[in-house]
Amino acid sequence: MKHNNKEKLQSRPAIGRRYFLKSAAALAVAASMMSPLDAMASSDVIKIGYVSPQSGPFSPFAEADEFIIDQVRGLLADGLTISGKHYDVEILVRDDQSSPDRASNQAADLINAEEVDLMLSQVSIGPNVPQQCELNGVPSISTMGPWEAWMFPMGGKPDVGFQSAFHFFWGVADIAEVYTGLWNSIPTNKKVGMVWSNDVPGMALGDADHGMPAVFKTADFELHEVGKFPLGADDFTAHIQAFKKDGVEIVTGLFSPSEWASFVAQSAQMGFKPKVMTPAKALLFPSGVAALGKSADRMSTEIWWSPAYPFSSSLTGQSAAELAANYQAETGRSWTQPIGVVHALFEVGIQALKLSGDPKDPEAVANAIRTLQLDTVIGKLDFGHGPAKNVSSMRVAGGQWRLEGGKPEIYVTDNKTAPEIAIERPFEAL
Repeated sequence: MKHNNKEKLQSRPAIGRRYFLKSAAALAVAASMMSPLDAMASSDVIKIGYVSPQSGPFSPFAEADEFIIDQVRGLLADGLTISGKHYDVEILVRDDQSSPDRASNQAADLINAEEVDLMLSQVSIGPNVPQQCELNGVPSISTMGPWEAWMFPMGGKPDVGFQSAFHFFWGVADIAEVYTGLWNSIPTNKKVGMVWSNDVPGMALGDADHGMPAVFKTADFELHEVGKFPLGADDFTAHIQAFKKDGVEIVTGLFSPSEWASFVAQSAQMGFKPKVMTPAKALLFPSGVAALGKSADRMSTEIWWSPAYPFSSSLTGQSAAELAANYQAETGRSWTQPIGVVHALFEVGIQALKLSGDPKDPEAVANAIRTLQLDTVIGKLDFGHGPAKNVSSMRVAGGQWRLEGGKPEIYVTDNKTAPEIAIERPFEAL
């Protein structure tokens, strides 16, 4: 991305309370030596940190980042006026390279060296960035991962929450209900083959007691599972053999696009032909779907956001359809679901700064997020009435990919969890 490589990135440990206390006197002396001009320049600039996987295997989640950040920078070119005071705004972008360790280091750099006032991040690889923010008292808003895979790895409790870290996304039960809604719309033997990745999101979604399997069982589906697979796996022979033997007609799980491509290719080679294939994550991006060729037709997945969503941006006033069209016109690429979600992340962040009264006061910003309600391009977000403290849920619908003239297009086929989003086509078996 053209804005995030100008400064050398440093890897520093987060500042703990003990270190902070030891350093307080030295910081006070240093502050007293600053000129009034320096002090004014520092206090009149709001710094927003943003960390996402702009390279590495999770880079498709950040494909639209440059477009969105350029758009937001343009909107904030004249700064913000909050409680009668004018502030310039800087957005400091960092690439975590799809590495949890690097995400932690980048967060530490933004907290310690840049002294950001607000941190925004994607947590598709884990909640490393918000964890650093919680430790250091920096207001944080994240997205792009089930809220359970954000809260529990950080040691959080749904009825307690956190002081500084906030999150919005769907939960495990939400997406499980979407899947069962799709599956119940056609006749099957209700035998489900599950294939979960051995990582934080895979363990959260695949947990037998608190994950998607619990919802599937409640909906009277018969579950079949061989075991979790390591990230980057390209051999699913054992899973396919077991599913074929057991007469499985529905396949689900959590895959990257490349892992899913391997599963699909091996299923075809071994003559495994289920009626429904609904993997999480693998079919979010048009590029990954196109790589599957004709076999992708009628595969299904969750929809986080699409041009069909009847919502508009609080920043630009654009409808979901207009935002997607704008992206396609400027980049020449197909729209992707993360466009709406990342755009909404900046909508929420900027609104929190405005509502805080003092964007330089971490506690004021955190308190503004805690009760924030906002209509965004992905729908209404409400942090005061979510499924857990510090969490806002978001709309998620069921969708199915169809090949239109060789080009993959996704359509809303189930809206039981979000009835305000219109169904575009009926769901069909493979």
